[in-house]
Amino acid sequence: MLTAAAVSWLFYRSRYGMVLALPICALYGRWYQKEQGKKRQEKLLGEFADGMQAVSASLLAGSSVENAWRAAERELAALHGREAMMTMEFRRMNTEIGMNRPVEELLLEFAGRSGCEDIENFAGIFSFAKRSGGDFVKIIRATIGRISGKIEVEREIATVVAGKKLEGRIMNIMPFVILAYLNLASGEFIDALYGNLTGILVMSGALLTFAVSVVISERITDIRV
Repeated sequence: MLTAAAVSWLFYRSRYGMVLALPICALYGRWYQKEQGKKRQEKLLGEFADGMQAVSASLLAGSSVENAWRAAERELAALHGREAMMTMEFRRMNTEIGMNRPVEELLLEFAGRSGCEDIENFAGIFSFAKRSGGDFVKIIRATIGRISGKIEVEREIATVVAGKKLEGRIMNIMPFVILAYLNLASGEFIDALYGNLTGILVMSGALLTFAVSVVISERITDIRV
């Protein structure tokens, strides 16, 4: 809110201009929630892949599906901690497995809650294989191989574009730095842009152009596999 208020003051030098802080905060809040949701799904998918690899290893060793799920919980707790998302999810599923609920039903429920397309696809394939008596190990290894490959590609892309993202964010900050400098060092040079209709229109146009450029730069560097 302080940043939004400062932006409003830089562009309008008016307390009425600070009304803009409210929609700016609302838009930022939505963007922040969206970004956090993406990060959560990426983290969840990585933990899920680790859990399914542990299930696959247990099945290869001759364990039943139910015992493989318990072994995966222990493996995830060691890898990511007892409070990790997938550790808690496996713990919940194992509790319900102990109450004789089918693994495939629990996995489908979790997939629906996760909102992650890859997990939903895996759950559907797993459920079909369980009903039809398919080769669990082969299906799990193939599906997790694809998910792991996708995660690796996304990490490589993130590494490649990290520098460009930083450059973009520096460029996003620079207009405010320049405007703040002009206000402090040469206020009379830009006084004509404040306190009159023409100046308000010009500054509003500049602010809108800046906002559009920020959205475009974020979308350019947001590469998804």
